[in-house]
Amino acid sequence: MSSEITPRANAPLLHLFQGKAVRLIGKVTEVRGETATLDAAGSVTVYATRDSNFKEGNVYEVIGRVQPDLSLKMLDGIDFGTNIDMDNANALAELSQRHHEIFFDK
Repeated sequence: MSSEITPRANAPLLHLFQGKAVRLIGKVTEVRGETATLDAAGSVTVYATRDSNFKEGNVYEVIGRVQPDLSLKMLDGIDFGTNIDMDNANALAELSQRHHEIFFDK
């Protein structure tokens, strides 16, 4: 992975970043082969890497490139387990947009 800036996003914010890499925290609701569906204030389809092992019910931070259909092509990811407050994760994504000068350059 390059040193590309990866702003935080959730499902409602993905349209702002088509073609760009983002960080998204979401809870896995479904796994089908190399595709996972995450709940990140809305449903997001993630096209996983071959070595990712998504577990339903766990929360992941996915670094991925936003596709034209607002899915993510996964570049990297971290399993955060099950003890994550998704309200806080979504609030962080929203705040990082409102105060982007602290988090990233637009």
